Amino acid sequence: MASFPKIRFLTTWFVLLYWRVKVHGAGNIPSTGPFVTVINHASYLDPFLVDWASKKRELYFMAKAELFRNWFFGWFLTQCNAFPVKRGVLDESAIQTFHRLLRSGKPVGFFPEGTRTPTGELQPGKRGSGMLLYNARVPVIPAYIDGTFECYPKGKAFPGPGRVSITFGPAIPLEDLYEKGPEKNTYNRITDRLMEHIGQLRPAPARSPLALG
Repeated sequence: MASFPKIRFLTTWFVLLYWRVKVHGAGNIPSTGPFVTVINHASYLDPFLVDWASKKRELYFMAKAELFRNWFFGWFLTQCNAFPVKRGVLDESAIQTFHRLLRSGKPVGFFPEGTRTPTGELQPGKRGSGMLLYNARVPVIPAYIDGTFECYPKGKAFPGPGRVSITFGPAIPLEDLYEKGPEKNTYNRITDRLMEHIGQLRPAPARSPLALG
């Protein structure tokens, strides 16, 4: 896997010049050891900005295999520590890469929703997420990224400027579910808990001046 410093340098300039990004809860990110951060998915901007926000740790990301078909974009994603995953099937290669990174002490980020939201609202989590984490048994840090849907939603050709906030929460308690048997119901409950904790980090909608009166 390639290193992220050059990409982070470019991302930093975009963050400073194009977006106004605020980061909350960065102290919840473990300073050492493997972990998984689970994030809502609103835009192609999400992995770059979440990695930028977790400055003290270099994140690796799953990305849909179709994005790697173009040689240049595939190369760029590899430089961003992304690795391909086939959607809709049990991708053994991606699963092995996921666990290999964690065993080597690397942190991995992924999006339990599986794809970008078409509406800006949080979608149900994919059930395979629970199985991945059940077998990983590492700290799981939830994160919510707000504002990227407005900047670069699904279907838009180019990103626009805007305000973005990224909030990291404390590790999700999953020990009680790890004690359950490796079965579909256990995996479903883990996935539901992930989405619950991600949703709890969503900023409250701003009140209008009229409402404040």
